[in-house]
Parts: sequence; structure tokens; C-alpha cells
Amino acid sequence: MSRTPIKIFRTDNGPCPYLEKGNWQNISFQTSKLPPDGYTSLLNQGFRRSGLTIYHPVCSSCKECIPIRIDALNFIKNKGQRRTWRKNNDLRVEHHAAEFKQEDFALYSRYQHEWHKTDVRVKEDEYLDFLIDSPVPTEILRYYLGEKLIGLGWVDRLPELLSSVYFVFDPDYVSRRLGVFSLLYEIEYARSLDIRWLYLGYWVKSSAKMKYKADYQPAELLHDSKWIPFNSYPSKDLTGSTSENE
Repeated sequence: MSRTPIKIFRTDNGPCPYLEKGNWQNISFQTSKLPPDGYTSLLNQGFRRSGLTIYHPVCSSCKECIPIRIDALNFIKNKGQRRTWRKNNDLRVEHHAAEFKQEDFALYSRYQHEWHKTDVRVKEDEYLDFLIDSPVPTEILRYYLGEKLIGLGWVDRLPELLSSVYFVFDPDYVSRRLGVFSLLYEIEYARSLDIRWLYLGYWVKSSAKMKYKADYQPAELLHDSKWIPFNSYPSKDLTGSTSENE
């Protein structure tokens, strides 16, 4: 049986979305179908997906995108996380296979426009490419207050792990800290499946957008193709960092 060879590309995606320096460069390929164990292997090599694109950062002179995973079975909430969990115990979360719904798209569009201050309205095909098209089993988690949809999360569900993809919320409910709550919920979801690891993509210590991931412990970081405890990561390998505890 003949197989279509995978074409791997090196891309320059413009300014880094996390830091105020350098360009964001990846090696990537596209696929419409990927065996779960194949994607598990890729995650454990530092890859990540966006829609049907599998990518790995290869930015020149920067190594700050570090893969991180949370030990869900041993996770313990801190004081602030316990408070956020209690504050949202009136929410209902529904799980569905990835699908397009106009209500979801409307919330996603509003979040991008009002929270991220995007000037151009999101197009449906962009939303589909990013969050509905997937080469692996993906679930949409819908967060409801009564009958009102106030949050949406996307999670790849593989036999050995969960991989958090993206989350949006209704800006009117910012005081609920729904981003925090959604991660706590995903950790509890992993526990309910007896899955130890929740993959969170990349931790970027110097980025205000990404450093929050360090608040969920215990965690591991990928270093030299091996997962090591978060606090064991060599500070010398963090570009621009001088101390592991700063």
C-alpha cells in the first residue's frame, strides 16, 4: 500500500505572540488524521497542534517555549484556586464532540473582539480551521450558568492523556476567573478518567500570558526529550532568566 509522504515546512509567523522580541518560527506539517498514540508521541517530543497543523517552535536564539504537563492525579489546589472553584460551583459543564454551533462561534467572536481587542471580526472558516477541524478526538466543554453559555473549552482526549487546546469566556463574567476554573475542571475531568497527565502546551516564563501555567503543581517540563519535575528545570536553559525562583 502506498503512503503519501508528509511534507514538513519551516514557517516564519511574524512577531512572537508571547514576548516583545523576535519572530515566531515553527517546523510544521498538516494531517487530517493522526492515531492517538502518534499524537501522544509527538506531544512527548514537544509538538503541539492548531487545527490540522502539527507544529514545534524553532525560534532562533530563543528556547522559552517549554512544554508543560500537569500531574492531575497528584494536583492540590492552592488557596486562590479553592476560592475560584467554590465561586463557580453553580456552573454546569456539558461535553460534546467537536462540532460547529452558531452560539459557540458567537461567544468565540465576542471574546476575541472584546477581550483581545481584535479589530477584524473573526470569520467562520478561521474558527473552523482553528478549533473544529482536528486529526484526533476532540471535545468541546460548554460552561453554563443556568441556561446561559458563558464559557467554552476545547480538549483533546487521548487514551493516556488530556491536552488542553483553548478556552474562551463571556467578558461580562470576568470576576469569576473562568480561565482558572476551566483548568481546574479539566484537571478534575482527567482524574475522573484516571488519567494522570493534562498537557498545557508551552510554558513561557517571561510571558505574562503564559507564566500562569506554573501555578498548577505538581507539573513537569520537557527537557532534552525527557519530562522532569518543574523545579528541576535548569535555569541556564531559560533564555533571559537568571534564577529558577525569581
